[in-house]
Amino acid sequence: MRLEWIEDILAVADTGSMIRAAERRFLTQSAFSRRLRMIEDQLGVELFDRTRKPAELRRAVLERCDEMRKIADGLRNLRSELARSDSHESTRIVIASQHAITTAIAPLLIQTITEPGHIDIRLRSANREDCYALLLTRQADFMLSYSTDRQPLVFDPDFIETVALGRERLVAVFAAREADRLQAARQQGRVPAVFYPGDVFLGRVVRDEVWPQAEPGLFTSYAETALTLAALQFALIGGALAWVPRSLAQPFLRKGELADVSAIFGGADLALNILRLKSSRSSRADAAWASLTSKGSACLADLLD
Repeated sequence: MRLEWIEDILAVADTGSMIRAAERRFLTQSAFSRRLRMIEDQLGVELFDRTRKPAELRRAVLERCDEMRKIADGLRNLRSELARSDSHESTRIVIASQHAITTAIAPLLIQTITEPGHIDIRLRSANREDCYALLLTRQADFMLSYSTDRQPLVFDPDFIETVALGRERLVAVFAAREADRLQAARQQGRVPAVFYPGDVFLGRVVRDEVWPQAEPGLFTSYAETALTLAALQFALIGGALAWVPRSLAQPFLRKGELADVSAIFGGADLALNILRLKSSRSSRADAAWASLTSKGSACLADLLD
């Protein structure tokens, strides 16, 4: 059984609720529920009594929680010991980054790390929930993530340290050469837009923070994608309106290929954060963290302006 599976099960046992357990594991309720079913499918065992509302862990599982805690502690200790014994471990820094941050922001931040040529840097791109899982399971040293007032980062400050690197805007963009067509679509009350899935971070931000600023029913789905780069391309070709971080759109805004139409179609403030666990760090990771947190805001100033 994988360590993260045990931690998922224990989160339910500790909180007594799938909703609170999902928050602890930094997942949406639907994503957490899917993951629990996947664990059951992989094990070939029903862990939950779903005849009860809400569903509860079966008694046989609850009776083995202490055993699972010992196993989880043992696996963590084993992983730490193996990491310490690996002569190459101290030279590798793994950064988990939200997809929307990976393209424009992460490369600039990596430049701030002292002597990057002497450090093996691995950049892993994933959605926010998966990035957090990589951090918690120590598969990543740091996590780069966005948050908003309504979609905050939920974590235990006793175990995780976070530093704010700056703020930017989620902006509505469209091909500048097609401005008249966009205006006509707005007047008709049917603006084609790129939708993000409702269970990913930007999907929730657009649904809960951007769309309420516009007329109800104004946007029609042109395409759905979880990737901001794909959304950006749809906007560049004039196919659909897209909401993307301004840092991603900035080169095209400066060249006049895209128009920022957030004043009409809404946008949202995004906070950029970097996180790490407070324990089990190498000296290289500490040095990289110091560089990222002390120089990161300055190196991003022009991009996030």
